[in-house]
Amino acid sequence: FYSRCVKLLGNIERCVVYGKPRTHELQRMYEMGKISKQEYELMEQADRRFIAAQIVATGKNTTTSSDRSDESTGLGGDGVRSTFGGNLMYKRKVRSAAYKPKPWKTRYFEISDRMLYCYNVKGGKLVRAMPLAGAEIREADEAKYPHTFRVSNEHFVFTIRAASSEERKQWMSVLKDESASDDEVVESKQFMKDLSPSQRARYDFFKEERDFVRTLCDIAEDLRFKDRAERKKLAPGMVGEMTIPSSALVGSTDVWQRIDSSIPKDTRVFNTNERCPVIMHFITKRGEQMTLHQGGFRDVNLDVAEYLHLLYEVPDAELRSETAMSSIGEGNEGEEEDAEEDDVETAEATEVVEDATKSSHKMIWNDTSVTPNTPAPHDDGGTGSSTRNSPEQKTFLQKGNRQVQRLFREDLVKMPSKLLNRVQTRRRVSQMSYLDRATGPLQLVPIVEEGDDVSVGSMASVGTAGTGSILLREGVVLSIDDEADGIDKASIDRAKAIVCGGESWADKSARMLREAAGRNDDSAACTEVLGVMAKSNDDLRQEVFVMQMIHYYKSVFAKASLPIWLKTYRILSTSKDTGLIEVITDATSIDGLKKAEGFPKEGGLLAYFQKVYGPPDSKSFKGAQRNFMLSLVGYSLVCYLLGLNDRHNGNIMIDLRGHIVHIDFGFAFGMAPGHEFSMEKAPFKLTKDYMDVMGGQDSECFKEFQRLFVAGFEAARDNSQIALGLVEIMMFKSNYPCFTGARYGHGVSLKKFEERLMLHKKDKKIKKYALRLVMNSIEHTGTYLYDRFQKYSNGYAM
Repeated sequence: FYSRCVKLLGNIERCVVYGKPRTHELQRMYEMGKISKQEYELMEQADRRFIAAQIVATGKNTTTSSDRSDESTGLGGDGVRSTFGGNLMYKRKVRSAAYKPKPWKTRYFEISDRMLYCYNVKGGKLVRAMPLAGAEIREADEAKYPHTFRVSNEHFVFTIRAASSEERKQWMSVLKDESASDDEVVESKQFMKDLSPSQRARYDFFKEERDFVRTLCDIAEDLRFKDRAERKKLAPGMVGEMTIPSSALVGSTDVWQRIDSSIPKDTRVFNTNERCPVIMHFITKRGEQMTLHQGGFRDVNLDVAEYLHLLYEVPDAELRSETAMSSIGEGNEGEEEDAEEDDVETAEATEVVEDATKSSHKMIWNDTSVTPNTPAPHDDGGTGSSTRNSPEQKTFLQKGNRQVQRLFREDLVKMPSKLLNRVQTRRRVSQMSYLDRATGPLQLVPIVEEGDDVSVGSMASVGTAGTGSILLREGVVLSIDDEADGIDKASIDRAKAIVCGGESWADKSARMLREAAGRNDDSAACTEVLGVMAKSNDDLRQEVFVMQMIHYYKSVFAKASLPIWLKTYRILSTSKDTGLIEVITDATSIDGLKKAEGFPKEGGLLAYFQKVYGPPDSKSFKGAQRNFMLSLVGYSLVCYLLGLNDRHNGNIMIDLRGHIVHIDFGFAFGMAPGHEFSMEKAPFKLTKDYMDVMGGQDSECFKEFQRLFVAGFEAARDNSQIALGLVEIMMFKSNYPCFTGARYGHGVSLKKFEERLMLHKKDKKIKKYALRLVMNSIEHTGTYLYDRFQKYSNGYAM
């Protein structure tokens, strides 16, 4: 099974990279009149058959990475590899039981299709298997057991013993040949030779990008198996030795930034029992000179798509025809026979439309019901028959080839009105979900991006802007660390001493840029510092979805002109157990804050706010208090709506300006530690610490909190269709923990999500129910008990 998966992935890669190399050439020949339409179709079919034959070719027809003929390595005289195998001694890496030793066992090993298979006997049951791509083969230093060697990669380690030194040499030779680097293997494949220079450049670009991301995650995975005391010493060296390709970029949908070099000494490691997250920093450049044929173009705001277009437009320029390419079948004026057939079919299609409108049946076209008396979409209701085709409609029906016109005709279905009514009322309303019962128009929500000009002053939902430093080409370092929230610089400096150890991200990035200024060239218009966290042994796919939902609600609040604050950050899941996370700067967990030097020993968060931002009546305190309240509203809403749990103080951060930021969404949509026995029974976390900072239940700040909570909840209900649709799509055959199992699978999470939105309640009663959620959350006993449990079990501060 594993071998078949490897072959399938390899074939998919061939499909993506190999593509249809002759399609564009055939289309140009057809447009220039060198071949007829029938010849074009025949040649395209032949081309498809050729590609299919290349993709499904078996190992007996595929050349390997070595062209030499050597019987000892399993190669025939024609350079084709046969299966290589034999009996060897094998020892497990880990004992099957604590009281049992690790014995040597005789197993039959076989090498085939760059895979090493281990069977109990020849032709018997498969015990283990490992991919050989990139594997390391070396002799083992075991004097007690001669002729021993190891085969290992990032996930597997095989310790094997041969009968003699000659047999070990033979096996190691074959294994090293099969484990050749991906570049050597890909270069030897036939389909790589058929790529044009531009296609090969694009292939190399994305391959290097993929390998670079994999390397980042491998560092976290390798450190996980090191001794915890040695991790912090080993991490900087591993980051410094990492090869950074010229194509390494930052964000596929953002402004183009090329990663130039790493900053090893600022690498940070988090030691945990199961994982070893690593924070790495890199020097990035943007606005570099490119496309010399255009006179040295520079643009610091060039996005990734524009960059790739400019970078790769030159190699294929000579392949473009002077005549603009158009879709096949549109405007084929040279072929009179086809044109006549198209006219006949167009007339038939027009008759179908006219006949259908004259009948007493309803018409369904792309699931849209139209009655004979219904005016056209753009009809003003005046004179003129709605059954006549407008000039635009006639032009639309005349466009495209015969296949397209036939598709339009087949999509036009006539259905009697009685049958249509029976289909529409087949299910009872009580059995329908909210999405099925929804009849109103879908409320569109413009998604707020980081670069959008939104601010609290314009009554829009915002997140923290970039606060790093930028090194310009002239050698000037610019720091961006100001916000119009009323907090003075002295308060920020006092907060830095506790939250960031005295160095904000602007200060830290400026220091990194000055240290790197001497060894970097001046090819870029500006240079910046990027921080990223690499994680392994952690499935981030669910966190990606939760962050997308938080981003959606951030946009919902912005659409409603509410100043509710939410922080969105990038999460990239690279596999089922690895991923990259954007570093949240100028912030620390509340657990880390309360353990930091300088935090008041008594008084909690309120004492911290007074110590850092001044007395309660000062402008800085009021600004920080408002920041805290606006962010608390946002995360209270999303924690309730999305059912976020495990909200201890290690998963809640606070930044220099008083905003709180929630992280780690492993328990979402009602999923909780302990499941039915979870202590987190409150709608959301609203502790005594939080109430003290806002001034208590009688304060104006808390009243504003209540007002914004009700307004945000109403906005979420008004835009619930898209949210429910997103959840329903993601839960379909999902392997997310929050959507699987007897507790959360089979639509349970979606049903509870609908209940939390209170879609069955009347709109005029929503304010009462929303305020009740707030009052039920204040100093909830379950919240206190869970924080206390985390304190004694994991040491998190309360």
